[in-house]
Amino acid sequence: MLKKFSISFLLLISMFLTISCKTKRSVSNQPFPYATKPELTYISGEYNLDFNDMNAYVIDYLRSDVLPFFFVKDNKDGVLKGDNSTKTITIFCTCMNGTTKNDLDLFLSMALLGVAYNASEQDFRFKAPNSKDGHYIDFGNVFNVYNLKIEAVDESGNIIRNELVNATDRIPDGIKPEYINID
Repeated sequence: MLKKFSISFLLLISMFLTISCKTKRSVSNQPFPYATKPELTYISGEYNLDFNDMNAYVIDYLRSDVLPFFFVKDNKDGVLKGDNSTKTITIFCTCMNGTTKNDLDLFLSMALLGVAYNASEQDFRFKAPNSKDGHYIDFGNVFNVYNLKIEAVDESGNIIRNELVNATDRIPDGIKPEYINID
């Protein structure tokens, strides 16, 4: 009987303690960490491209193409340099004597496509080149922000092409993305 009484007593006390104990809730007076607007400095900030990376990318892009640019001499500095403070991208090359304007325009078209692709990979605000029916139709929008400087000389040091295209100006007529087939 004592055993039944002690079990009943313990059961009664445990029920009483369970009912009488309330869970304690505390409310923090601190604001929720996600309630504030996130900083948008990257989205609204300055453009800052890595031109060493872009130079390496453009060289690989030019070498991966089926078009052999045999008329362009290898340059230890590459084919591209840039300056974020002046917003200028410079494409430079030394060509063999006798290089035609059409050959140089095709080389520059490929280089500008490489620039546009790399800029779109580095900063999502730049669009990659668009295509239609198997051909490119533009160079993206990197040249709406950056000036383009083209410097091409032949082996003798004679200037073949030296021009500055300001941002938002038209790329020179001979340099067209339509020349390049995507396939």
